[in-house]
Amino acid sequence: MALPHRTLVRRASAVSFGGVNSPKESSPLRRIVLVSTATVALASLLSLAAILAFYVAGATPWTGLFAVGLWGLPLAFLLLLVLLAMSWQERRRA
Repeated sequence: MALPHRTLVRRASAVSFGGVNSPKESSPLRRIVLVSTATVALASLLSLAAILAFYVAGATPWTGLFAVGLWGLPLAFLLLLVLLAMSWQERRRA
């Protein structure tokens, strides 16, 4: 049995985004860790793409690109684990 359109609109509008499971205002430390995680991961992926482009062009890449590519993604993964731990800590307090 199909519901009238008006009922569907009313039910959809009754859903609020400020419910029990909505996150509170994030702390400045959490935002710093989040932005640094995204920055490190993006820089690492860009360095790996640059290394590939250098090899396709037949040139030798700068060794710093290797270091960023080698250490960037594991560091971003560790920072994601820190964010996960911070999230668990916030949920325990709530």
